[in-house]
Amino acid sequence: MKLVKLFDYEILQNEDVELTGTASGDLLISPTSGGTFRGERMRGELLPVGLGLCYTRGTANDITSATLLRTEDGCDILMRMEAVYDVDPRTEERLMRGEAVDPDSYYYKGRVVFETGAPEYKWLERKLCVCECAVTDYTKLSMAVYAVE
Repeated sequence: MKLVKLFDYEILQNEDVELTGTASGDLLISPTSGGTFRGERMRGELLPVGLGLCYTRGTANDITSATLLRTEDGCDILMRMEAVYDVDPRTEERLMRGEAVDPDSYYYKGRVVFETGAPEYKWLERKLCVCECAVTDYTKLSMAVYAVE
């Protein structure tokens, strides 16, 4: 088994909306305002219609997101992610201040699922995919997406 990189992805987010005290924990809603993705087999833009949800319980963060990718050849692909983001309070404070933080100082990894009607990208729907994320600041996230081969 090996990991094959599909693409690197950078997402821009609008201002977050916070809902504290929900039955599932504190909830941070992060609307997507765009971004780009680039890889050997595919590249394009993130349309500004996505949404990230982050449920927090203590220092544990469970993140789900849905993002709409548009490839350079005009195909639309829905990308859904479920990730775990564990960060200690001091590191999170540094990120909130906009300081550069080594991604190895926190854990932000997950799985990715694709859906598309485009015949040239249907192969994505039959791949087990994982991701590794990095926080530049809380308005910009970077992610590497891999297929398990």
